[in-house]
Amino acid sequence: MEIIPCVYEKKSYNMREIPLMIVLILLFSSTACARKNSLKNFSTLGEEQAILPPLKPSVLDSIHSQIWRWYYGKFNVSYADSERKLSFKMSLKCSKDSATNALISFMAIPIFNTLITSDSLIYVNKKNRCFGAFPAAYLNKLLGIELSLQNLQELFLGLPIAYQPMEKVEWASNHPDTLIFKQFNQHLSMEYFVTKRDTRLTQQRLILSDGRSMLVRYLEWNNGTINTPSLILIRIIEPGNEATIKLTVDRFELNIPQEISLEIPENYEKCP
Repeated sequence: MEIIPCVYEKKSYNMREIPLMIVLILLFSSTACARKNSLKNFSTLGEEQAILPPLKPSVLDSIHSQIWRWYYGKFNVSYADSERKLSFKMSLKCSKDSATNALISFMAIPIFNTLITSDSLIYVNKKNRCFGAFPAAYLNKLLGIELSLQNLQELFLGLPIAYQPMEKVEWASNHPDTLIFKQFNQHLSMEYFVTKRDTRLTQQRLILSDGRSMLVRYLEWNNGTINTPSLILIRIIEPGNEATIKLTVDRFELNIPQEISLEIPENYEKCP
């Protein structure tokens, strides 16, 4: 049996294929062909918003710069698109900017195990008794957009996905309760919605030029040193199809060191 270690720290403190990678593959690659995309202009959930001059969005900077090192979560997951519905459990371990390990189980039986690091993507299919290993860039091919390990972790921790503090930000603030920020990079258009009352990210949307979009809504939160979402609703829209994923946190730990590793049994062969 080959064991692929990743991150482990012997220390105690008082106190996120369908794991992380597969959830997003279901969202993007199962509903559309993977490809790189350019920018597209967009409106904010169909509302007329006046674009104001660029400013330094200190509230986004504050949310994005929250300090965390480790995250562990157990999720109840429901997935649905026009052709299927699935329910499963997911266990997620994250070491910031270093690695993410996700294990998915059906009926309490582990089925998929995935390890994503900054330079590799490895998964084990326990049902078919096989494994796969790819460079990290392969994740972008599967998703059809350039999302880094950091971006995927941001999604589960309720942080602004792909936000760049030093880049230009536009904002529209006509909504009485919400600050709405917009930012663009080479492949994505992003919208961030932040409550004025408690400066918490309520939702964010990523839009590709081919018409696909991902809306992430944070419906409930766990309060702590860093507030983390306890109920996440993800909606993927493409022409002629729509997929939704509901993630309910059953248990979570923050900043408690986690052992992150992946075991490949010796009798497993590469997946076709």
